Amino acid sequence: MRYAITAAGLAGAYVAAAKLGIELPVAQGVITPVWAPTGIALAGLLLLGRNLWPAVAVGAFVANATSGASIGEAAGISVGNTLEAVVGATLLLRADIRPALDRVRDVFALAVLGALASPVLAASNGVGVLSLSGKLHHAGTSWLLWWIGDGMGALIVTPLLLVASTRPWREFPRPAQRLEAVVVLAAVGGVSATIFFAGGWRYPHVIFPLLVWATLRFRQPGAVAGSFLVTAIAVAGAIHGSLPLGEHTTTQLVEIVEGLLAAVVVSLFLLGAVLSERVRAVEGLAEAQRVAHLGSWEWDIPHDRITWSDELYRLYGLQPGASRLTYESYLERIHPEDLALVRETVDRAYAERAPFEMEHRVVLPGGGLRWLHGRGRVVTDDSGAPVRMVGTSQDITDRKHVEELRESILSAVSHELRTPLTSIVGFSLTLQQYGSRVSSERRREIVDHLTREARRLERLLSDLLDLDRLRLGSVGASFRRTDLGRLVAGVVADYGSDAHPVELELEAVEANIDAPKVERIVDNLLANAFRHTPAGAEVRVRVASGDGGAVISVDDRGPGIGPDEREAIFEIFRRGSAGIASGRGTGVGLALVAQFAALHGGRAWVEDNPGGGASFRVFLPSNSG
Repeated sequence: MRYAITAAGLAGAYVAAAKLGIELPVAQGVITPVWAPTGIALAGLLLLGRNLWPAVAVGAFVANATSGASIGEAAGISVGNTLEAVVGATLLLRADIRPALDRVRDVFALAVLGALASPVLAASNGVGVLSLSGKLHHAGTSWLLWWIGDGMGALIVTPLLLVASTRPWREFPRPAQRLEAVVVLAAVGGVSATIFFAGGWRYPHVIFPLLVWATLRFRQPGAVAGSFLVTAIAVAGAIHGSLPLGEHTTTQLVEIVEGLLAAVVVSLFLLGAVLSERVRAVEGLAEAQRVAHLGSWEWDIPHDRITWSDELYRLYGLQPGASRLTYESYLERIHPEDLALVRETVDRAYAERAPFEMEHRVVLPGGGLRWLHGRGRVVTDDSGAPVRMVGTSQDITDRKHVEELRESILSAVSHELRTPLTSIVGFSLTLQQYGSRVSSERRREIVDHLTREARRLERLLSDLLDLDRLRLGSVGASFRRTDLGRLVAGVVADYGSDAHPVELELEAVEANIDAPKVERIVDNLLANAFRHTPAGAEVRVRVASGDGGAVISVDDRGPGIGPDEREAIFEIFRRGSAGIASGRGTGVGLALVAQFAALHGGRAWVEDNPGGGASFRVFLPSNSG
């Protein structure tokens, strides 16, 4: 049904446009220089599919059969009209034409394949059919007239329909833009009417600035709409007899006007395509700069005027085009500690006419900082004097943070590894060299110490490996119904600490958990509590039922966690101010606690301990997994 409706619509449009062209006084039977059906058929097959060719055949047959041609002649002519549309559409599709005609190659393809080549089929076929029927005596002149009519239809009507199918008004959503479009088209129509109807035919050049304006402002939509409007009015004026251009028949006059306008139309289409390609290139560059956080700049040295790309404005925390930029206004945005470096680098590049690069901080309007990596070069005139500097600036803030984090990681991890390793190596050498002279009690103390330090190393390495597996998404979970109170009690008993008594408050709460991972949660919370609790002070461990699950709490007597650090403390390698001040910890254990809790569908957080210190808490849903 949809196909039938579409085919009927295409055939109807073909017949209506054909009858208009054939009934004009410039037509010679069924041959006319005004033949919009070619443009309608070509656009229809391109947009709706070449399987609609029967609609073109029916439309061509009906239009010719009802316009003085015999049934046989109409059938023969319709074959050429159909081939013209099918071959033209096929050639344009193989040329990968885009309906928006926003590439130069699209315009060339339409002009050469659609307007020049494919009409040869219809003109040759039609002239041949009419010659065989004996109704045609001047085949050459008739062929040229037929070819011009079909070619202009493809050149004027097809672009209008193709571009309209892309709904170009969406590119100009602002009311002011649409009002301008209406004004421009009204001006084109008014000036065209004056030239071609009101005696202003001596000044046709007046219309060109308006057509160029329409194309510059609205690109291809403006070009195709303006071209269609001017061509329609010009042809109407020629038929009306308002163009006294020598001793020519009306048909010849229309041919002359169409030939002149064809060159103008193709030029406008090319201009529109070039503008569209330029806009896409600029937008592509801007998008690439946004993705790379890279902005470009140019400094006109003699006039002290700096131009930034939109992305560079954003990197400085400014609205694009927010203010006029000079070298001094640029320097005002540089971090005071980096100002001397920037001045020295620019001055040296200016003096040596050499490329440069540097890293520096800028102060954002809100007071924040951003690291930028700048590159530039000096452009000189013919005498060698510097006239411009051009370059780029890229946001490297994340890279700087990563470098700082890496240094923190190396410092923390190396310290945590070195301490137990030093102890293990020292006691091992003691046993190796003096083992026979060490008392059994002292030997047992050494072995206990070696065991604790080895387990400390094992815990650190296991945490690092688990974090990496979590990052890669390769950690699975096996959930079983487990008594959390009993599990936590077992971890506390195995953990052991002579320096810190542990107070337990345990409820018999069951939850669907991965027991080994929850044991790791408790183990890391205990290690963190023991690390920050003074010797002799107790650590409190609780398990209580919560809202739809259970809460594990570990309270220490350490310096506590400031409100501004309570979320960051669970990020990997973030040790907090207390950890940094003590030089202990790696920022791994708490990150693992948070991620294992999330693996259960729960969460980890920290609160103030009413008795002083911090209270770390983990909520685990009863039905995890």
